[in-house]
Amino acid sequence: METDKLAPLRAKIDALDGKLIRLLNERARLGMKIAEVKAQSGAPVFMPGREQQILRSIGERNGGPLATESLCHIFREIFSATRAVEKPLTITCLGPEGSFSHLAARRLFGSSAEHLLAAGIDMVFQNVERGVADFGVVPIENTIEGAVGQTMDLFLDSPARIFAETYYEIHLNLLSNAQSMGAITTLYTHYMPLAQCRGWVGRNLPGVKIIETNSTAEAAMLAHGKQDAAAIAAYEAASLYGLEILAEKIEERHGNQTRFLAIAMRDCPKSGDDKTSILFSTKDQAGALQRVLKPFSDEKLNLSRIQSRPNPSGQWEYVFFVDFDGHKDSAAARRALDKVRKQTESFKVLGSYPNGRA
Repeated sequence: METDKLAPLRAKIDALDGKLIRLLNERARLGMKIAEVKAQSGAPVFMPGREQQILRSIGERNGGPLATESLCHIFREIFSATRAVEKPLTITCLGPEGSFSHLAARRLFGSSAEHLLAAGIDMVFQNVERGVADFGVVPIENTIEGAVGQTMDLFLDSPARIFAETYYEIHLNLLSNAQSMGAITTLYTHYMPLAQCRGWVGRNLPGVKIIETNSTAEAAMLAHGKQDAAAIAAYEAASLYGLEILAEKIEERHGNQTRFLAIAMRDCPKSGDDKTSILFSTKDQAGALQRVLKPFSDEKLNLSRIQSRPNPSGQWEYVFFVDFDGHKDSAAARRALDKVRKQTESFKVLGSYPNGRA
């Protein structure tokens, strides 16, 4: 009797699946035509502004029962598969597989892209600069731990530009093959996740030996196969490295996000809702920073981020990283940046790109 009721419903699903296959292939064929137009105009295959526009539209049009987040995940993979038909992309990011950088890269570019995993953030920049990869994905700041200094330092001398951004919500988990937390004697962890759940570790794993790793994925890799070891890593790393999840979401604070940047050797086209990143150093004079920032206020350009970083080339000298709303080629931004350039010791536009918060 149950089979009799299910059969017609399954037949409808099979018919819909057939339509979906035809429509997706029709979409891919249109993508191939778009690729021809892009090739003639020199436009990039990856257009983050256009993809964000589609994702926003999905949220506005979705009537359920599928959650908007689920639909957006599906469409990101559709974007990725369509791009692969247009032109296969190689994306480089900090590995190993399952690191938060890798997960952020997969979120931004999908699983149809080739992911070239690097041993360090410096290698990500080098892969992009040498043309080994089309895009690189690097962390720039975390809501709890602040700026990622190595990424900021690498921007000082790199010709790579910021092409896109994405925000990845971080949840930390205790992964292990141990029978219980009491059997754990060694904890592998990257320093940033450890800082974000140090209180939990102190309460639940007192006296454990902590070994620092280059990434959360490397921590999971090292814990694999050991009955007395554990790792702090992403949920996805458990299945990748054959570990069990002993405790979920052990971070101390909610709202833990890391902002990632996609870098490339070209500028991103305007999207209509962009932000711009610059870096500069000032003279060591009273009021120097205030004078440099005044043109943004005069042109009514909102500064969304100001971060200082010691300049590696000079003692007690600082480089400032600034994000502001708007595109570098807008009239207001041009006027402001011209004034800023004249008042700084060094100056560099890192890129204009779609606002990832939109």
